[in-house]
Amino acid sequence: MQGHGCYSRQVCGLAEGWIVIFVRRYLCRDCGHTMSRLPDWLHPWRWYAAAVIVEALYRHLILGETARAIGMLFGRRGDATEWRSLRRWRAQLLVSPTLWGWLRLRLGIRKRAENREQGRGHLWRLLGEMGMAAKPVEKVFPELTGAVRASLRGLVHNRRDAWPVTRFRPGTASGSDSGSKPMALPTEKDSGRGPPG
Repeated sequence: MQGHGCYSRQVCGLAEGWIVIFVRRYLCRDCGHTMSRLPDWLHPWRWYAAAVIVEALYRHLILGETARAIGMLFGRRGDATEWRSLRRWRAQLLVSPTLWGWLRLRLGIRKRAENREQGRGHLWRLLGEMGMAAKPVEKVFPELTGAVRASLRGLVHNRRDAWPVTRFRPGTASGSDSGSKPMALPTEKDSGRGPPG
């Protein structure tokens, strides 16, 4: 492995609002694949920090806040009455490899959350995994960022799966994706279109 430059990404963090971060990229000299080392507070291919996603879902599914109010809290325009990301996150939580999908089997999740009730159940399971389910609301938000970061620490991702860095990739004899054609990820060339509206 050798350093292979950096690329920039726009991300919405909790306190900082929209920021630009630089992500270090590496090149495997044997197979030609590039890979990036994301911070432990960010999922691959997501605009919003992982703690933003969990807090937004908590506010929406558990506290019953409106999508408009939650969106304004995270820097969206005040005239937006709906936030499609909330529905997408609810459906993909514990199913998508970029939203804690690697926990799905262990937590007994078989399919996407089709409605708010199922989404609430999935979120409670994730919060339980993080040790946050039994916490009162006044303690959830101050401790959420640390719990989310701990849930993402030491993971390796590709487009289909995530696994601990200390373990070989599932289904392979070695930790390499060698033999497959290198894929150019959208964030490798540029940060894509602007932040979601």
